[in-house]
Amino acid sequence: MTDIVILIKTYQKDYKAYTKLIDSISKFNVDDIPVYVAINDEDYDFFKTENQNNNLNLLKDSDIYNCSIKDAWRYQQVIKSKFYLLNVCKNYLCIDSDSEFITPFRKSDFLFDENTPYTIIHESKSFLEMINNIKLDSDTVFFKSALQTTRKLIGNKHTKIWDYGPSPYLWSCLVWKDFNENFLSSKNMTFEDFMNQIDLETPPSETVIYGEYLLKTNLIPIYPIEGFFKVYHYKKQFSIEKRFYNIEKLKKVYLGVIFQSNWDNKSIVIKYLKRKIRKVKLIYSKIKNLFVSDKN
Repeated sequence: MTDIVILIKTYQKDYKAYTKLIDSISKFNVDDIPVYVAINDEDYDFFKTENQNNNLNLLKDSDIYNCSIKDAWRYQQVIKSKFYLLNVCKNYLCIDSDSEFITPFRKSDFLFDENTPYTIIHESKSFLEMINNIKLDSDTVFFKSALQTTRKLIGNKHTKIWDYGPSPYLWSCLVWKDFNENFLSSKNMTFEDFMNQIDLETPPSETVIYGEYLLKTNLIPIYPIEGFFKVYHYKKQFSIEKRFYNIEKLKKVYLGVIFQSNWDNKSIVIKYLKRKIRKVKLIYSKIKNLFVSDKN
């Protein structure tokens, strides 16, 4: 079993960005960290046909886990979190297609020792400042609401606001294994059940789940770091910062850069409406099940 691998979750619609990411990994992967690519089943043949890199380990999502969630955003969170089931590594760097490495990287960038990854955990003050500068409200930022709801369900009592991102995420398989096979099993829940519980209040975040469970259990020593990549979360953010945009300067601070693929405001509105509909459906399902159980 190797100490660390890179996991890419992708779809055919992201193929152009994916090829750019693969090229950057091929260029900068100094220690030849193995690369696994998780592809939704219907797109697998396309990637298999197009693949020219024999060093890539292409997987169907179903080779990892058969996820019952249909919503694509939540579905991919489950697939990423279940990668530990393959038992191919101790730790993995989980990265999306809209990412690109810009400088050489090594195992030592991610691992304190062969068994222990660094933990992305910080207060994210520069990100929260940026949120306010583009006229959004840092008090209602996504990871804060996900944090509060997840924390209650896991049973943590601490009150400090931590950010466990941004992407790419660095995870220990030991933590995910224990969460699924001890914590969730003791509650007779699946990962999907747990995410649905979060979804009653706010959209779930797999990296918040990981971080909060690690703080609860201390399964591995925590050596804190900030994120590896410079992330441009919003178009307005880049509009403000673009006059400072310089790859050579970014290389001195970050391993890579991300221009998030959700800059389209229409897609943000659609996701918001879908979330509201999903919440209503989940509440209706709970009420319906109560009536059924009463009848029985």
